[in-house]
Amino acid sequence: MLFEAAALLTASLALVGVGGPVVVPEFSRVSVSASVHETVPARISDRQSDLGASPAWSQLEAQSTAAIDIDVATLRTMTGSNLLVGMSHLAVPELRRFAAEYPTRIDTLLTTPPEATVVSAWWTLLDPTQRDALTSATPRLVGNLDGVPLVQRSRANERYLDESLAEAKRALDSHSSDAEHSLASRQVAMLSQVQLALKPSDGGPKRSLILLDPSGSGRAAIALGNPDTADYIGYLVPGMNYLVEPQMVNWTTVADDVYREQRAVLAAQAQEPAASKTASVTHPITPASATGARLVAGYPDAAATTAKTVATIAWIGYEAPDLFSVGGRDRAIAGSSFLETSWAGVRASRGADQPFISVFAHSYGSTVSLMALANGSVQVDALVVVGSPGSEIQSADKLKVANGNVFVGKADWDPAVSSAFFGSDPGASSYGARALGVDGGTDAVTGAWLDGSLGHNAYFEPGSESLHNMALIGTDNADLATDGDE
Repeated sequence: MLFEAAALLTASLALVGVGGPVVVPEFSRVSVSASVHETVPARISDRQSDLGASPAWSQLEAQSTAAIDIDVATLRTMTGSNLLVGMSHLAVPELRRFAAEYPTRIDTLLTTPPEATVVSAWWTLLDPTQRDALTSATPRLVGNLDGVPLVQRSRANERYLDESLAEAKRALDSHSSDAEHSLASRQVAMLSQVQLALKPSDGGPKRSLILLDPSGSGRAAIALGNPDTADYIGYLVPGMNYLVEPQMVNWTTVADDVYREQRAVLAAQAQEPAASKTASVTHPITPASATGARLVAGYPDAAATTAKTVATIAWIGYEAPDLFSVGGRDRAIAGSSFLETSWAGVRASRGADQPFISVFAHSYGSTVSLMALANGSVQVDALVVVGSPGSEIQSADKLKVANGNVFVGKADWDPAVSSAFFGSDPGASSYGARALGVDGGTDAVTGAWLDGSLGHNAYFEPGSESLHNMALIGTDNADLATDGDE
């Protein structure tokens, strides 16, 4: 096979010497045949300069076409990208054995993974049989490795979810200690909520599980639509009390509302004459058909065919604080790292076909997002923060956001806004962000009324000026968003 004859063979030959295992160069030095080299640039884009590294494909050089055998004993001595390369040579039974006997190796790969560009190059060079073997035998790894395409990660994570839930239920039914019984009960509750959140709404898009970590209070992310092909991808980053077990279903519903609003905006662009004829409608959300879908008045049916596509991601990828821990920045620091690597994974796996990535961050989630974008390794195309308690970042120009597309929404009776609790207030005029209309106003396209948001938790309400503005910004229509001056 092409893959066997090229990409991993240099590493393979280096993995086992006459005297036993030896140190292997990092995957960036793994070779690839000339024929493969010609196809990879189309998939691994120069846009990877956003990640602070040159394209992974440019670092691959052909050195050998020999085949070799790898065993579990050899694999246990390897780490990082070398381990990924070695695992690619094992059949399913050996992979299962390795995962069962050396689970900490998988833990380490996920805790300190290779760069997403390297993972993407590695995955691109695998053949279907190798991908299937890895997905079947090590679903936790494949499902949570940034750089692997998100839809393929979902297939792995859904397998991992089923296996984990079954194992937790068995533990719950066994004669275990009180501590073990309590842990199993929490696991069943958490994983059941993830399973429930994966069910599409009536008329809604397919949902995929792109992150699943059931340890502790858990981490998970569910994508609506196809994030591997969507033109526009929106990340929803929540704040305090948004843990997986109590909030995964709710946060995915919010992502569904954002998805529908964005689809309506795109449908309006595709059928602009139809939109202009309905400007007299007085309220933007009306009851829909028996499917339960909500339509935006003044816009065509959001299910109408458009040239552009959308995906939204309900991301609970960090341990959000509760009332007793919200005063610290430690969870924001950890969350910002997780968020940054998630964006890097999308950028790397999409290669030359880069989406417009927007971030919609609420409350403490805005602190997480501001910190991630200040780190500067990955650029997003738009950032919206609402109900923000601020961060240590001093101005919008310190954020890796394209074209200054930073928007801040501040509703009346929201105690978090203007507090600058964690540092600078992103809504201050000196910060340099753009105001997001949230108090109620008129749609610039249809003339329809958009409701105002009040308090800390109403920014994502269907029919609101706030949500509609997010949909406009997330589909690269920020020029149509209101700023509150209307």
